[in-house]
Amino acid sequence: MVRRQNVVHELDIFELLPDWVWLRDPEGTVLDVNAAALRGTGYDKGELLGRSISEFYYDPKDAALDKAWIRRVLAAGSGDFPATLRDKIGRPVAVEQKGRLVRLGAERAVLVTARDIGEQARDRRLALTLYEAFRRSNEVMFYCDRNGTILDVNEAFSRHYGWSREEAVGRTPRILRSRHSSDELYKRMWEAILTKGHWRGEMINKAKDGREIPLVLTITAVRDGAGEIVGYISNAVDMTEHLALQARVADSEALASLGEMAAVVAHEIRNPLSSIVMAAKELASGSELNAEDRDVVMRVLRHESQRLNEALTNFLSFARPRELKLARSDLNGLIEETARMIESNAELKASTQIVLSLSKELKPFPMDADQLRQVVWNLMINALQALAGGGKLSVRTGRSGGRAFFEVEDTGPGIPEAMRASMFKPFQTTKQQGTGLGLAIAERIVKAHGGAIFVETRPGRTRFQVQLGFSGD
Repeated sequence: MVRRQNVVHELDIFELLPDWVWLRDPEGTVLDVNAAALRGTGYDKGELLGRSISEFYYDPKDAALDKAWIRRVLAAGSGDFPATLRDKIGRPVAVEQKGRLVRLGAERAVLVTARDIGEQARDRRLALTLYEAFRRSNEVMFYCDRNGTILDVNEAFSRHYGWSREEAVGRTPRILRSRHSSDELYKRMWEAILTKGHWRGEMINKAKDGREIPLVLTITAVRDGAGEIVGYISNAVDMTEHLALQARVADSEALASLGEMAAVVAHEIRNPLSSIVMAAKELASGSELNAEDRDVVMRVLRHESQRLNEALTNFLSFARPRELKLARSDLNGLIEETARMIESNAELKASTQIVLSLSKELKPFPMDADQLRQVVWNLMINALQALAGGGKLSVRTGRSGGRAFFEVEDTGPGIPEAMRASMFKPFQTTKQQGTGLGLAIAERIVKAHGGAIFVETRPGRTRFQVQLGFSGD
């Protein structure tokens, strides 16, 4: 035993190698075994020492082949033998055995190292399965190294973008970048990938032939065992058909509401036009009007002309929404400007108290200032009309959860419960005059900015909070 241990320790492999290692004599008796082999098979050392290795082969044929293998090792000094062993609970374990002739004084022995190739085979099968899923997926996928060089693309990538695998590999994803992908978008995307490990959002990419493809895109960082980023995998869903379906639904809804809109348009245009026509006839009649009557007629003309212009502006804004024109703008400044316009109109403001509370932490950020100004104006005018010339109107700005927001709050009577569920639907209004499009247009503009409008209302307090999809950084 001392000589056998000396050989083992001189080779310095028993307890250091992760592979299974045992020492056996030419007849197959197990003389010693390392800890890795015990862990792999589940046996205790006492259950193996002194027993024949043939007892642990899963297939009896391997026990017969073992003898021929050992003869080759004794003759050549080394040799390999793939076989299947049986672990302690009877499961087969496929191994690749490598035998080497050693001497224990005058006696000969075989030092065997074995590796569980069953686990390797399972890993290979899993890797092949995952790669096949990558290759055959209907979602558009490609894989980049840590420097952004494309290493592989799937079949859907070639179908959607028109780039073959041979054309795409070795290039960068810039071949897909369209005019819609701003530097600001890419900056936010990479910040998310490097800090959170992934990014998901909507993007419009460009195919090889110049077609623009709308996508919902997910990019995930791939890390090694040490946690270092080794590459990135991009997974995208082509939204072309989905958006086309949405457009068809929207067209159907637009046609369905056309009759309702026509009735509102006729009403909102007929009334001011009738007043304008009557005032014009009065002026054209040639009859002498005293100063007071003339002032009344001119007031009617101004008021009804303004009303008609506002109605037409709302209809056009609703029927033909403009695309966003994003530029860094100051939300605080926009609100201050709107408040000054209201303050300068004594008839509109009356005795209402207007209070602004604007956050100094809110910096300029990308927005369509003209369209957001329309939202602010609409919400403040609604609040003034609800206050009916008195009360308090408060406007506040700030940041919450990484998003910019502003709030418009009034001390009016609140929104009737019957109107709350439909207040953002077009043509819904509690006013005697009005198209009922103001809040519908405001919500559409806010959603286009990636945000939402939230409402809290009760008698004595109504608050509209507008959250925007940009952080204000």
